[in-house]
Order: sequence, then C-alpha cells, then structure tokens
Amino acid sequence: MTTVAPAQTVDSAASVTPRTWDFIDRRTGETVQYACMDGCTLDHSREVSRPNFREDIWCWFWDEPLTLPVNENGQPEEFRVLSTVIKVEPWSPAVAQRLPFAVIELVDDHFIDGLDPDGLETVINTLAGRLEQMRETHRHLVEIRSQYRTRASATRG
Repeated sequence: MTTVAPAQTVDSAASVTPRTWDFIDRRTGETVQYACMDGCTLDHSREVSRPNFREDIWCWFWDEPLTLPVNENGQPEEFRVLSTVIKVEPWSPAVAQRLPFAVIELVDDHFIDGLDPDGLETVINTLAGRLEQMRETHRHLVEIRSQYRTRASATRG
C-alpha cells in the first residue's frame, strides 16, 4: 500500500498549469525534465534541481479534507474521512501506477489504493448504496423517536 499525506498547497496558478522542472537522476547523473500532472498540488521544491531516484518523483491532487468526530478510545476525536487523492508515479515499478490513479483514505491512514476509473466508480457506487441505507435508517430513527416520546409521555401521565 502506498502511504500518502495531505498535500502542501502551492500557488493556485501552479496547480492549474502543469509545472515543468528538472531534477538530477541519482543513478545516472543526467538532468531529467519533468512536467507535473495537471492539477498537481504537491510542493516539489525539495526535488527541483537536486539528485533524486526517478521512482521517488510523483504527483498528486488531494481534495479538501472532511473530518468527523470518531470515538475510537472513549473520547470523540476529529479524523479525516473519505479523502480522495489522484496520484501518478511515472517511474513506478507497478505499470498501472504510471497513469493517474485514485487513492481513497477511508479514515485517517486507512486507504484503498490504486483505483483506476472503474475501480473508483465501484467504490462510489458502493458508498452511494450505503448512503441510501443510512437515509433509510434516519427515517426509521425519526419514526422510532416519535413513537418512543409518545409512549413515554403517556406512561408519565
């Protein structure tokens, strides 16, 4: 599994226009020109004009984080949930990762990785189905609470 972390934001113009920059291939010593993926929000300042292994160069677009209070140890704590990254690793040993792919962070540091467009759509459809079940549960909860209040007020008299 590839571990990802929130992107450091860069100038918004840079995230719209692909940035082109050079780095030095650590194995060969040659200067390599690299063009970021469209929309890349990663700060590459540590790689520019410096020696790097090609497989350590990659781009991503990280969406706006959503947090919810998750009760993991008896106290609610804000966790990132359902964050999505579009990532590309142009020199990855995994050929599928040389094209942009999606990574979903279900909840802090728990990922579904390497999703092509069909895989991402499958996850979206699965979550949409779960969302409909949650809506049905909400309707049921509203009903049950109403009935419960009615019974409770009748017994208190």
